[in-house]
Amino acid sequence: MKKAAFFAATLFATASLFAAPRSYNVTSDGKNYAMFTSEATLETIHGRTTNVTGTIAADTANVAGSTVDVTIDLASLDTGIGMRNDHMKNKFLQVDKFPSATFKSVSVSGPKTIVANTPAEVQVTGDLTIHGVTKRITVPVHVIAIPESDRTKAGRGPGEWLHATTDFNVKLTDFGIAVPETLVMKLSDALTIHLDLFANAK
Repeated sequence: MKKAAFFAATLFATASLFAAPRSYNVTSDGKNYAMFTSEATLETIHGRTTNVTGTIAADTANVAGSTVDVTIDLASLDTGIGMRNDHMKNKFLQVDKFPSATFKSVSVSGPKTIVANTPAEVQVTGDLTIHGVTKRITVPVHVIAIPESDRTKAGRGPGEWLHATTDFNVKLTDFGIAVPETLVMKLSDALTIHLDLFANAK
């Protein structure tokens, strides 16, 4: 009986942690990253950066009331080859004029509530801006709300956490970016974007 009461009290306390909207910060701490994948004629190219920042205002008791604002520093993208990085950033992305990509949500849908430590799938609609062009897209997001514990404090740091991941496709030409092409290789117009974010509320 005492064990059942203790379990119920613990569950209530955990639920209470997420009963109000919280502001979770995404920082460029080396653990959060954005990555793109492009299928070229002779190889698959990956570009990655850990310079990702933003804010997730999450209300786990009312998912529809949540908002997302993320910025990716395009100048720090790395494909593993210096010359290819230079061409990508200077000739195609033109990072001197358009140094970052941003995503700002306009709506969030999915389950009404999110239970702590339980994966949930939500749909986030928002404005994606790349190369000075803004397109409204909807992306699927896998999210887990993680309350503070000794394990999370040791592994990630103090405070509550949201772990959000997403994969979605974009077309370069939709954002006014010419498809890179050489005599022996042509990249695909379509890129797969992957985001892996741990956002923290202290």
